[in-house]
Amino acid sequence: MADKRLKLKWYFIIITLLTLSTKVSSGQVIWNFDGPAPLLDNSKHVNLRLTSRMNYPELVSGISGKGIRTDGYSTWLSAKLPQTSGIPVHLSGYFALETYPTDTAGFFTLYQSQHKAWVSACIDRFGKPMIGISRGGLTTYYPAHIKIAKFHWINICLNINRSGAQLLVNGFAVKSVALNDSLFNVGIDSIVIGRDGRDKSVGIFPVTAINGIIGRVEFAPGKLSTQQIAQSGLNKYLRLKPNLAIPLSRFAGDFNRPLYHLLPAANWTNETHGLIYYRGLYHIFNQKNGANLFLGQINWGHFTSSDLIHWTEHRPVLTPEPGYDQNGIWSGCCFLDNGRKPVIVYSSAGETSFDICMAHPTGNTLDSWVKFKGNPIIKSSPEAYARKDFHDPYVWRAGNIWYMIVGFGLIDSSVEKGAVLLYKSADLKNWKFLHPLFAGDPANDDSGVFWEMPVFWKMNNKYILLVNKVPNKGKPAVALYWTGDFKNEVFVPDDRIPRRLEVINRLLSPSVTHDAEGRTTAIAIIPDETTAKATFEAGWTHLYSIPRVWTLKNGIIYQRPHPALRRLRGKERQFPSQIIFPGKNRLLSSGQYQLEISADLIPGNCKKFGFIVGKNPDGSELTRIYYDFEKKELVVDQTKSSLRQHIPLRIRTGEYLLATNAKLNIHLFIDGSVVEGFINNKDAFTTRLFPKLKDSNHVEIYAEGGSLQLVKASVWQLKSSHNKTDF
Repeated sequence: MADKRLKLKWYFIIITLLTLSTKVSSGQVIWNFDGPAPLLDNSKHVNLRLTSRMNYPELVSGISGKGIRTDGYSTWLSAKLPQTSGIPVHLSGYFALETYPTDTAGFFTLYQSQHKAWVSACIDRFGKPMIGISRGGLTTYYPAHIKIAKFHWINICLNINRSGAQLLVNGFAVKSVALNDSLFNVGIDSIVIGRDGRDKSVGIFPVTAINGIIGRVEFAPGKLSTQQIAQSGLNKYLRLKPNLAIPLSRFAGDFNRPLYHLLPAANWTNETHGLIYYRGLYHIFNQKNGANLFLGQINWGHFTSSDLIHWTEHRPVLTPEPGYDQNGIWSGCCFLDNGRKPVIVYSSAGETSFDICMAHPTGNTLDSWVKFKGNPIIKSSPEAYARKDFHDPYVWRAGNIWYMIVGFGLIDSSVEKGAVLLYKSADLKNWKFLHPLFAGDPANDDSGVFWEMPVFWKMNNKYILLVNKVPNKGKPAVALYWTGDFKNEVFVPDDRIPRRLEVINRLLSPSVTHDAEGRTTAIAIIPDETTAKATFEAGWTHLYSIPRVWTLKNGIIYQRPHPALRRLRGKERQFPSQIIFPGKNRLLSSGQYQLEISADLIPGNCKKFGFIVGKNPDGSELTRIYYDFEKKELVVDQTKSSLRQHIPLRIRTGEYLLATNAKLNIHLFIDGSVVEGFINNKDAFTTRLFPKLKDSNHVEIYAEGGSLQLVKASVWQLKSSHNKTDF
């Protein structure tokens, strides 16, 4: 209780200071973000107002005090100057960037409201510093010819006088722009730190704020010279290493955020790709927008693990640059070449086309890569096809030939159908298009109109072609696969009708490799499927599945949890054999958000049976996962899963056949908002739930229309994997 009172008192101090009306000192004003009032300057005259999704400042180590951690879309600081500050003036500060922004973003902006004008020190999405000038709604940017480094402290200074604006980076003048003589004659009346002057968003997500740390900031009359910046301790500060890890406080109260699944430290992610085991470590890459919460400015993120469970997130290995990949480093694959060195082949989004490109590591840690000088290795889709959106290459070797398939969609007699295009090469540099490896027949196999993230994996002398059909006409994305043979450079399926990777679909785009023991192991994305407003409130979106082991039996992929997950087990509770009667649910767990449950059951004469998860004591929030014998369906009913706004409440079903009197095993992994399930170590299902109430954590077994025999059950509390970042 004492800690809570202290926290409330601290917030009261901050809020009070933000509302003070004070007088500007005639001297310099410095914010070190220290002490009980971190947003008040050293002279105690100018208060900064915090704008943030989090409603409190995330204080981290700065350069000579604390710094404010920003998120790239919701966090910045501002102040209205009660007394206009005449020019010349300067605004100078130290910043450390985790990412480049998704649009031109500002380190800081100075306003003159009488002329509806502002001038800003900015950075574009490729790291180029700029001066932005706006008057009467017309904004112009003036770029410098240097690139600002991420993950380092930098000093940004903007001088404004009657002749113009001057931008200095680390004490060096990099750009000067002449100003209209009258533009800022009457002085500066407000400032913003951490955001550009534009109010621009993609959907509901602002895009003109920086993602990183705002360190010491100074606003003062007069021009700041290169010599003065150097004498202020510049070299000492630039040698410091910023800690850009996301503060633990950001998600401390979010019981929906998984703790043992793999996911980035914050913000937006999408598909995994390139899972490999190399020199004793597992590496996996991912689509990453560390600067915001939507699909944009796509980098290749990078994680490593020694055991597939405990992961470290590293700096992105591939980042968009002007030219062939300026609009994103999209999905692809990672594999070992003839010399057993890793190679990345990826989709690049240029100004007018999707191309295929390649990159190589500079060392064995795989934390630094260089793009192939001959990129793109495949320029756009084949001329014979009208579609130009093709992406997600997958590469394998057969004999002395390298083959590549690329996700695509054909238009055949006005009928759209998913397909993968086949290329081959002798050296990975020069590729020849052959033909479609395989195409769907959507009218008969429901395989969709376009395929993404293909995998071509060999097991038991059979090839598995796995694709992800894109959402279309209200139908969601689904992971589908065929088994068959690779003959005469064509895939010949054993059956034209594909199988679903999951009974209840919520998992997509698996990345597949052999683990250290040679087992086929897959990790895939599990999307949130929530609304943009829910994503904004959470501050993170999407995650990756637990590692799964695949085996192929009779043309069916059997899936089971990877045995490495047993390392997370903590306290175990066992339940002996008993009968579950209708209306007499058996409570398995309460008060826990991270669980593993293994239950052996005999359905008997019940009509429905299953699990209730995410339930609070009065039942106002709950999710039902059950089997319906009459409909022969597995059902996930989330119509009461959350009292929060912006969370879709839906029912999903999957055709499934169970015998009434046969013993079966259901194996669940619950981790905050994600539930992964396995039936008889064969079939899998996945779902997400986002309850509002903290006590919505009860798990029960129930039956309807007859009794259910619980043969035995074990429930383990699972430990966090304590995933880390090294930036």
